[in-house]
Amino acid sequence: MNHRKSNWRRAVLAVVASVLIVALSLLGVLRARSPAEADVSSTAPAPVSVQRDTLRAGPGAIGQGGGPGDPATAQPAATNTMQPATGTAQPAPNNDASQPIKETRGVWVTRFDGLKTPADVQTLVDNAAYAHINVIYFQVRGQADAMYTPGLEPWSASLSSTLGQDPGWDPLAVLIQDAHAKGIEVHAWINTYTVWQGSTPPPASANPKPMYVDFNEQYGQNWVMWDQNGPMQLGGPDGYLWANPAFPAVQDHIVAVCKDLLTRYQLDGLHMDYIRYAGAQYSQDPVSNQEYAAAHAANPNLTRADWQRDQVTTLVQRIRDEALPARPGAVLTTTAWPVYKDQWGWYNGKDGYNALYQDSEGWTNQNLVSAINPMLYGPTVHDHMDRFQTLVQDYVSGSRPGSVVVGIGGDYSSFSDISARIDVARQAGASGEAFFSYQALNQNNYWSDLRNGPYQQPAVPSWR
Repeated sequence: MNHRKSNWRRAVLAVVASVLIVALSLLGVLRARSPAEADVSSTAPAPVSVQRDTLRAGPGAIGQGGGPGDPATAQPAATNTMQPATGTAQPAPNNDASQPIKETRGVWVTRFDGLKTPADVQTLVDNAAYAHINVIYFQVRGQADAMYTPGLEPWSASLSSTLGQDPGWDPLAVLIQDAHAKGIEVHAWINTYTVWQGSTPPPASANPKPMYVDFNEQYGQNWVMWDQNGPMQLGGPDGYLWANPAFPAVQDHIVAVCKDLLTRYQLDGLHMDYIRYAGAQYSQDPVSNQEYAAAHAANPNLTRADWQRDQVTTLVQRIRDEALPARPGAVLTTTAWPVYKDQWGWYNGKDGYNALYQDSEGWTNQNLVSAINPMLYGPTVHDHMDRFQTLVQDYVSGSRPGSVVVGIGGDYSSFSDISARIDVARQAGASGEAFFSYQALNQNNYWSDLRNGPYQQPAVPSWR
């Protein structure tokens, strides 16, 4: 009897052992196939670095044309002759491995960044995808012109050297197709109030008729910004002629351009730049003076500064309400002057809120925009990490949670400077970062540094 029990026990143990071996084998197979441990982009092609000329004007710069909204120029990027520096920033934290990381990772692509052929666009997209960048802000309107098939405004001379000349291809359409194939969003970057750059007017023969020509014929000079000496002339602040935010036809035209873009292109968003007055002295035009006088008579507590801020905010709201519905799911973002209110005296009082009548933080708190991009890379802040950190914290604390994408210069000679700024943005609670510009990152060949450092883990944009 005991002998039979012993044999029975040995048989059971053998069966259990066999089952355990099979189970462990299956578990190993499943773990090997788990997406949580596999980098689906590990076979992505290495980045292609294309050397450009000098770093050119970017969004909303003042002076000689730095990046968006900053009062100084971006310096030419040095030729990349050294190995990329090792970044110090850690990958974005992800406490729930079942959910993708949410972090906006953008790059501004200017109209001067050399996109002359579809192959140039493919190189741009390949580099961005390799670095795990997930948003491209493409400058489609620099001076009331178009880097896409018209439309309401003529083809940009950046493509063919002649305003209104069809280059034979559509950069925006190609970019959207290539970027979406890689899971990258495309946002149309629009210079809002800048109408023409330089002292020579656009040719009246261009088709469609340039805004400068059309509006001069219809409205004289009342549609441009004025100071106390009269209307702004060609070659004004930043080298641009600026349209008057309080002139009704100006607002109507900009809203129509935005709606046209969203209607005809599968864009993921609009990104408004130069969405402010040109300076504290503007605008003293007859239309603004008359309209403010009427508004002040109705509300004696209304200041001229508050009224001018309202003109810009009204346009932001109109774009949200009238244009954005043309593309369900598209988001509205704007650039923001580097300092909201200059309580530190770093900009000699030339801040966004008081001097340029731009209430960027207010736009987030009123839910008019999904995000603002403070441009923290001009000379006033570029080499001052303490100022950078202070301004990041100031914007994040004053804006709706999750609505600040920090603008970072891509022209640092060491990637560690970029990496450290990404860390600051993350620690402050920003929803992401955007780099000015594509050309700067490319000249420094920082694609691998981003991919192997702070952007090691892919992410999806964070919009709220």
